[in-house]
Amino acid sequence: MLRGKVNLFLILAVIFGLVAAYGVYTYLQQLKATYQSTGDFRPVVLAREKIPPQTKITENMLEVKEIPSSYIHKEALAKREEVVGKITTTVIYPGEQILKAKIAGPKDPSQGLAFLVSAGKRAATIAVNDVSGVAGLLRPGDRVDVAGTVDVPSGSARETVTSLLIQNVNVLAVNQSADPNPVKNNSKSVQTQTVTLEVTPQQAQTLILAAERGSVRLLLRSPGDGAEVALPSARLGHLVR
Repeated sequence: MLRGKVNLFLILAVIFGLVAAYGVYTYLQQLKATYQSTGDFRPVVLAREKIPPQTKITENMLEVKEIPSSYIHKEALAKREEVVGKITTTVIYPGEQILKAKIAGPKDPSQGLAFLVSAGKRAATIAVNDVSGVAGLLRPGDRVDVAGTVDVPSGSARETVTSLLIQNVNVLAVNQSADPNPVKNNSKSVQTQTVTLEVTPQQAQTLILAAERGSVRLLLRSPGDGAEVALPSARLGHLVR
């Protein structure tokens, strides 16, 4: 008899619990419908997982939810396409709204040089002067070839040769500026001391070796001219006809 009463109480407790849960669910749905009907709900993009800084954002890292507009940050983004493919500038935690200030485009110079480097490429800096650096007239965004002059073994002696090492590479920065339109200062001439190029890892090896064991010179290309040429190395003997 006592066991039957206990079972009855348990059944009643479960029923009352289900009724209470249904009541809460119904209330929340009605509250949501009220917000939606008054236009107070808006979609916002949230992080589904922790996203480290300097990480390319993919579709599965995100989710879109509708929440009351009063809880949405003024810089929060509402569409996935505004976020997917961008790079995080700081850590973003699960459930956090994606803000404009926390992401950047792959080619956004305001976030630093790393954001200008294309995938699979590297930024390599070489020292130049007014001669090897095209008279200091280079600007970020220009395209250049790199010629290298080195001494190589030739029989029992050594011979100086010049080769076209790299062709049609992008200038990322001149000195410490990645701005393609620097502010002109007519009162002071700034000497070009370094140029940073966007190269593949293999090109970087060639560039560094030539700069360390010989000398390099940059050759400015015309805009829109992406054609590469095949040239044999120039030797001192070629100067005499």
